Amino acid sequence: MTASHDGDPPPPPALPSRFYESPPVIVGGMAVWAIAAGIALCTGFVAGTGPGEVFWTCIAGLGVGLFGALVFSVQRAAARRGDRSAQRGVEPG
Repeated sequence: MTASHDGDPPPPPALPSRFYESPPVIVGGMAVWAIAAGIALCTGFVAGTGPGEVFWTCIAGLGVGLFGALVFSVQRAAARRGDRSAQRGVEPG
């Protein structure tokens, strides 16, 4: 692509697909929540307090990630079927 006017800087290059595709982001986020939950659980038991608020917050984050993955999967399946009510742009490339 070229600049639209003389003297304008060229547009930035497109992002690699790994930065905007949803499944790796969803799975990566869920992995981070799961690791954080494990760390919170271990530190709670080492401190003798058991699972605390941080652990349950991590579990809630993991649950939201699972719900998001479910919604994304349902939308992608609807887009593959060609449903009129399906979101557009959830199919890869």
